[in-house]
Amino acid sequence: MNLQKKFALWELQKAIYERLSTDEALNAVITGIFDNPDKNTEFPYVTIGEDTSTPFETKVTFGENITTVLHVWSRAEDGKREAKEILSLVLQALSKAPLLVYGFQVLDFGVQQTQVITDIDGITQHGILRLRLYINN
Repeated sequence: MNLQKKFALWELQKAIYERLSTDEALNAVITGIFDNPDKNTEFPYVTIGEDTSTPFETKVTFGENITTVLHVWSRAEDGKREAKEILSLVLQALSKAPLLVYGFQVLDFGVQQTQVITDIDGITQHGILRLRLYINN
């Protein structure tokens, strides 16, 4: 059997962006969701970051184990609170309904790791949300 093989990374990014950019609770507290923000972007905001894809294949399916990272950037004066609250809003937005990835089937979705660190500049709080998804063609 000849399987059609295609990567889900771009369609997944579009689905994540669509879900986050239309979530009222999240957008009430951030200035936007970006792939490549410029240096003058107002805080706080979310960026769609790095992906890794490990393909898997059976006799009848082709899929990927995908890890994708979302970043939260905050300069709230009271420390990490804002970054942590935004991370929670991001997760709520992504998990309130199954994520629809055009042309693919999401088999599983979960959080692999969450972290909030103080950036090297000493003032920016950097929230990191690493998601894991199993996606079939």
